[in-house]
Amino acid sequence: MEWDFRNIDDEGKLNLKHFFWRCTACGTCRSGYTYGPPPTFRKICPQGEKFGFQGFFGSKGKAALARWMTGCSYLTDEKFEYTPEFLNTLYTCTECGGCQNQCMIDFKPHIIDTIEAMRAKAVQDGKGPLQDHHVLVMSMKNNDNPYTGPRAIRAKWMKKISKTSNLKDINKESSPVLYYAGCTPAYNAPVRDLALSTVSVFDKIGLDYGALGKKEVCCGSTVLRIGERDQFERVASNNLEQFKWLHDERGVDTIVTSCAGCYRAFVEDYPHSDAYKDCMDGIRVLHTSELLYEKFKNGEWEPTKEVKMKVTYHDPCHLGRHLKEWIIDWDGVKQWEGSYLDCVDKGVFEPPRELIKAIPGIEFEDMKRARNNSFCCGSGGGIKTAFPDWAAENAAMRVEEAMETGAEKIISCCPFCHANLNDGAKVIKSGCNTMDLIELLDKAL
Repeated sequence: MEWDFRNIDDEGKLNLKHFFWRCTACGTCRSGYTYGPPPTFRKICPQGEKFGFQGFFGSKGKAALARWMTGCSYLTDEKFEYTPEFLNTLYTCTECGGCQNQCMIDFKPHIIDTIEAMRAKAVQDGKGPLQDHHVLVMSMKNNDNPYTGPRAIRAKWMKKISKTSNLKDINKESSPVLYYAGCTPAYNAPVRDLALSTVSVFDKIGLDYGALGKKEVCCGSTVLRIGERDQFERVASNNLEQFKWLHDERGVDTIVTSCAGCYRAFVEDYPHSDAYKDCMDGIRVLHTSELLYEKFKNGEWEPTKEVKMKVTYHDPCHLGRHLKEWIIDWDGVKQWEGSYLDCVDKGVFEPPRELIKAIPGIEFEDMKRARNNSFCCGSGGGIKTAFPDWAAENAAMRVEEAMETGAEKIISCCPFCHANLNDGAKVIKSGCNTMDLIELLDKAL
């Protein structure tokens, strides 16, 4: 199986250099705007918010790093080297895509690609990732997960499931729906109930579904973000082959996951494989919120139990602004070769909100930074592993923003955000902690 991820030093007319040189350093990437009325303006870059130096801020900082890394910076005549300062700047980016959402020039569709390509080059040259990431990488190599947990306990959460559950062992029984739980609910004890709540909700609405149990392996998202492409390609190839087998032998036509990171990997990263179309033919990938909203709109279920609570919603980066279909004038027919024209927004923004609002007794109010302008929780891009204190500090700012709405709880659709936002609440000793949408829906059924 071959993969076509772009590299920082690729040759060719429209390589990444063609795009990061288009950055004008205008600074628009530093802040999130809404046009209103009334218009609003808030900071959007967690890295820039923390460190404050221009090299850390958004896409303009990353473009400068890429120019130096490829030996073509106009800022200095010094030959590029992997200094501690360079690596620290490269790896303190959460890859949230906040800057990408603000940018409106040709660099826009390629910003996250450029950051990940720089990290992949650092790994290739034996300089990346950071020392604190090595335990994560070794765990992927040895255990097929980033949490240092042995393969044997991946399905431990399933032991708590009632014997009357509809959940099938999809290795042995056919089912149209595969529930892909992901590593975080399997290995991170504080959020293990997310998987149990998902099973509970699926049972209550009468879904025919199954899970892989011990045969499930990591989607690979975590290692891809820090530049470890070899490990990503290994587990992702395994998954694609397994998904094809499940479709052909077990009748699976839908893969559903409650993890934003897994969802993003499946729909944005897996298509880089030359076997993607063949392996995923006849299979659609949905986030749990999409599946439940679809069935809710079709009248197949509804939340009937009153839940008296005021809540707000945190948009995970991987479930929101990361999901775009870029419209690029590759041939120069409308403008010039490689020019950015527009994008089709595929972010999962409305299904979670509509499900929340459908619950009797719920009072809902959005935070000021929401949807494509959502402020990252601070745990992505390897930050939670290498800089856990800063990740929690950043999450605390998001919790404070949630508290401005008067919310008692933050609702989200990502187990990684869930865990980090709760760490942030602890930092400021706030009772406004986070629960997953699936846990809220379970209470309402």
